Amino acid sequence: MEATLHSEELSSDTWGDFARLFEKHGGVWGGCWCMYYHTTRGWSGRSARQNREEKELLVRAGKSHGVLVYDGDTEQPVGWCQFGPREELPRIERKRGYKDTGVDSLWRVTCFFIDKDHRKRGVAREALRAALEVMERRAPRQLRPTPWRRREKDTPLHFSGRGRSISSLNSVSGRPGSSGRPS
Repeated sequence: MEATLHSEELSSDTWGDFARLFEKHGGVWGGCWCMYYHTTRGWSGRSARQNREEKELLVRAGKSHGVLVYDGDTEQPVGWCQFGPREELPRIERKRGYKDTGVDSLWRVTCFFIDKDHRKRGVAREALRAALEVMERRAPRQLRPTPWRRREKDTPLHFSGRGRSISSLNSVSGRPGSSGRPS
């Protein structure tokens, strides 16, 4: 059953909600705070506290983009999607399986996180819909799924990228020519 959901763009105003969602889950993925793709080296030596502090600085400076999804009944944040241009998320190019498009201006979706109590309720769909809307507003001709060569055998599904075609992304966002369901 899908819940009543709405989304807000990450900003200084929504930082507290982002922090509450991530603190509830230990910073997500062992304290990542969705900083992995913002960094280019020294990841293994970083602490959860350092990631949290740097994420907040990036958000307040307008250098970290994403959307928070809220449960319409409780108004609590229940999901997250991070995206941004190449200069904000340089590490994605170092991922095994990433295929560079050669286009510097493309925006990339790098992370999703859904609260464990709200999975299978349409939160990821709402996060992607809202992310596509924000990206289209900010960079209308520069939106494309991240191309991946193939999923590595030992790579967990949540790190596999699983890029979708524009037509299937359009179906999630409700754009013309779509079935309304992702492929």
